[in-house]
Amino acid sequence: MPIRASDYSITIGLMMTQVQAGQLLESLDRSDFTAKHWRMYVTAALGHLFDGFDINMMGFALPGIVAAFTLSPAEAGVLASSVFIGMLIGSTCVGFLADRFGRKWTMVGSIAAYCVLSCAVAFAWSHDSLLVLRILQGIGLGAEVPLVFTYLSEFIPARRRGLMLASTVAFWQGSSFIAAMVALLVIPAFTWRGMFIAGAVPGLVLIVLWALLPESVRFLIARGRLDEADRIVDGLSTVDPRTLPPTVHRPPAEPARLSAILRGGYFRPTASIWLMQLTGGAVFFAVAIWLPSIFARMGFPVVKSFAFTGLIAGTGALGNIAGGLLLDRWGRRTTVPVFLCVGGLLMFAWGQATESWSILGLGALTAFFASGGAGGPLFAYTSEVYPTRYRAVGTGWAAAWQRIGGIVAAPALGWMLGNGAPNYAFFTALGMLLLIGGVGGYLLGYETRGKSLEAVTAELSGTTGQV
Repeated sequence: MPIRASDYSITIGLMMTQVQAGQLLESLDRSDFTAKHWRMYVTAALGHLFDGFDINMMGFALPGIVAAFTLSPAEAGVLASSVFIGMLIGSTCVGFLADRFGRKWTMVGSIAAYCVLSCAVAFAWSHDSLLVLRILQGIGLGAEVPLVFTYLSEFIPARRRGLMLASTVAFWQGSSFIAAMVALLVIPAFTWRGMFIAGAVPGLVLIVLWALLPESVRFLIARGRLDEADRIVDGLSTVDPRTLPPTVHRPPAEPARLSAILRGGYFRPTASIWLMQLTGGAVFFAVAIWLPSIFARMGFPVVKSFAFTGLIAGTGALGNIAGGLLLDRWGRRTTVPVFLCVGGLLMFAWGQATESWSILGLGALTAFFASGGAGGPLFAYTSEVYPTRYRAVGTGWAAAWQRIGGIVAAPALGWMLGNGAPNYAFFTALGMLLLIGGVGGYLLGYETRGKSLEAVTAELSGTTGQV
C-alpha cells in the first residue's frame, strides 16, 4: 500500500514529539543549579521543617496532655503513635493522587489539610477527640514527605541530586530542636494547646510558596503535556534542549500500580528500602516521642530535658548533610547501611551512659549516624529507584513503612517503660533494629550513584527510553 503524505507527516510529527521529550529530560539532568532550583529547594525544605515540627512536637506536648486527660503510659503511647496511623494512610494514598493530578496541587491540598486539623487538635475536648483529630491530621502530614522527594528528584540536576535531596531532611529532623525551643516559650504560657496553633500558622505561607512553583516536567511529559513541559524547561535549565542529540522517549506503558514495584528488577531494591525505612522509622519516632520522658525519669528538670532532646535532634539533622555528601563518594547502597549500623552500635553505648555529658555526647553521635542513615540519604535513594510513572507511589509506600515503624515502636516501647523496664532496655531494642536494617538493606540493595533516573529505570525494568 502506498504511503500517503499525510501519514508521513503524522509519523514525523510523532518522532519529533518523542525526541523533544527526551531532550527536555536530558536538559534537566545536565543543567546548572540555578536560582530557580534554589527556590524549589528552599520551599521543599521549609515544607519538611513545618511537617517535622507538627510531628515531633508531640514529645514535648505529651506530658501536658497526659496530665490534662489522666492518661496511662499505654494510652499515651497509642496517642503518640496515632499520627503515624494517619501518616500511613496519607503516604500510601498520595502517590496515586500525585500521579493522577500532579505533584504541585496534591502538595498544596495536603498542607491545607494538616494546617486546618492542627488548629482543630488545639481545641480537642477529650482523649478520644484528640486521638481522632490527630489521626486525621496525620493523613496530610504523611503526604508531604514522599511528595517533596518525588518533586525535587524530578527537577534537580543528576550530579547534585543525592546531596540536595538528603539535606532537605536536615530541616525535618532539625525541627525537633525548634520544637524544643518553641515548647519552652509556648507551653508555660499557652499549655500544650498552643503548640498545635504554632504548628498551623506557618503552613499558610507554605501554601502560597508551593502554588508559585511549576508542575513537575516529568509528570507533564507522562501526561502528554509537552508544550507546558517545554516552557518550564526553557525557563529553568541552563542547557538548551534543542542543542542536545535526539533520544528515544516512550510514554509510560502502564499506570501506577503497587505490584509494579514488587516484581522483576524492582523487588530487591524495594525490599531493601522497606526494611531500612521500617527499622529506621521505628528508631527515629520512638526517640522523638519518648526521649523527653526518659530524661524526666533520669531526674532531669523540664528545661534540661527539652534542651538535651533538641540538641540531640539537631545533631541528627547534621548527619543528613554528612550522609548526603557521602552518597556520591561511597554510593547509596553503602552509605545508608553503614550509617545505620554505626548508629546501632552507638545506641548500645548510649544506653549505658549515666553522666550528663556522656548522655548528651553519645546521644548526639547516635543521632548523627542513625538519623543520617534513616533520614535524607535513604529517601534520596528511594526517589531515584522508581520511574516517573510510579515514583510517587514507590516513595509513598517507602514512607508508609517508616510510619508503620512508628506505629509499632511508640506504644510497644511505652508499654516497656510503663512496666518498669530499665532505660538501657529501650536503647538496646533500638540498637538491634538499626543493625537489622543496615545489614539487610546492604544485602538487598541496588546502587544508583552517578546514574540518571532514566538509566536506573532502564536497568531495573529492562527497557530503554521510558520514564
